[in-house]
Amino acid sequence: MENSDNTINDFLQYQELECGLSSNTLAAYRRDIVEFATLFNISSNYNIPAKIANDYLSKLSGLNRKPASMARKISSLRNFYQFLQEKELVKGNPFEFARAPRISRYHPDYLTISEIQKILETPPVDNKGGIRDIAILELLYGTGMRISELIELKLSAVYDEIGFLKIVGKGNKERLVPYGQYAKRAAERYLTDCRESIKPVIDGDILILSNRNRKFSRVGVWKIIKKYALMAGIAKRVTPHTFRHSFATHMLEGGADLRTVQELLGHSSITTTQIYTQVDKDYLLSVHREFHPREKNFEGEGE
Repeated sequence: MENSDNTINDFLQYQELECGLSSNTLAAYRRDIVEFATLFNISSNYNIPAKIANDYLSKLSGLNRKPASMARKISSLRNFYQFLQEKELVKGNPFEFARAPRISRYHPDYLTISEIQKILETPPVDNKGGIRDIAILELLYGTGMRISELIELKLSAVYDEIGFLKIVGKGNKERLVPYGQYAKRAAERYLTDCRESIKPVIDGDILILSNRNRKFSRVGVWKIIKKYALMAGIAKRVTPHTFRHSFATHMLEGGADLRTVQELLGHSSITTTQIYTQVDKDYLLSVHREFHPREKNFEGEGE
């Protein structure tokens, strides 16, 4: 599949340079395209009939792939074939009209403020591992950043004099996010008591380092979060993204407007942020009743 690999590499390079896609997105594109090419034994000639796209959807359905996963794969292949068509390597885009299953809106899992508090109070404060882990947890909850953004966070991106972090998100888009007094204090203690004494050969500008004095893996941070959630007695499934969901939910519950939360999370579309407006209808109802002028003065029958 030498020709095929070169074609895929050209496509991924284009997506990286021209579209600014992240390494995680590029890796997902590669997996999706290679899986498809392998499944239909495509090695060099990507000219295929449109029927193959429908056959692919049928196979994915037979494998019980989730709608979100199927939609992403179709999107990857549609973009890939659009690239091939523009390069005149194929005559048409078989995935142009391929329809993936509709994705139902989901209710993001989040923790209550008291549950977050329990987890944040769990790491030991008298050893370097615990001090580092407190910084990890406080930064995740204090900023709502993604796990990938945390592990790539640089020392030079910490503006402690103004209390902001420069976070590099999807598509290498940068945003400045305040990180709050608790996260600031936890990060400063980690820097003073742990990080300043470490002189790593590689990953020298990375803020949070693992026990091997290297950049954390996503799995490594996930294990830390799971450990402290279990120690805190949290029965829910807790992931790094749970902290992000909790941050967004608590900000909105506290009165932050949707546009502000969108900016803090680094969402390109406010539609993505709007999922958090659905998470606590009872809370929204109580706020409406408390603050709407007509509701405040309502007198029911017989009262």
